[in-house]
Amino acid sequence: MSCGATPYSALRPPDEHTASFSRWWYYGDRIWAALAPPYDGRWFAGEPPLKVLWYTEVAGYLRIAGQRLDGPSAVLSATIPSGYEDFGYQPSAILIPEPGCWEVTGSVGDHTLRVVADVSIRDGVEDRAFAGV
Repeated sequence: MSCGATPYSALRPPDEHTASFSRWWYYGDRIWAALAPPYDGRWFAGEPPLKVLWYTEVAGYLRIAGQRLDGPSAVLSATIPSGYEDFGYQPSAILIPEPGCWEVTGSVGDHTLRVVADVSIRDGVEDRAFAGV
């Protein structure tokens, strides 16, 4: 199966501080999502979880779900810390259990951003970037 990965958006969240977080934003249905800079716009499987920042123009709680599109897999898990309810941005940690073609969705109320990602095996570069090496 070919993984028709979702292209990055040319749009950025309206808050300039949030927009400066990453060069790799996805956008749809009033929701943005961005991979943390060390990933260079690439999705990786396994530990540690990926750091993904969300920005929404709608009120409510963020829900994250995911499924592998090209075969069976363990379940994607997401951690969404509390305390950001009054802000437009929401950090998260997403653990994708194995490489493949994955759909990751972020939803707030009736609004949903759907991202299809070609998830790779970690190469260690992004981990060293977070460690400051």
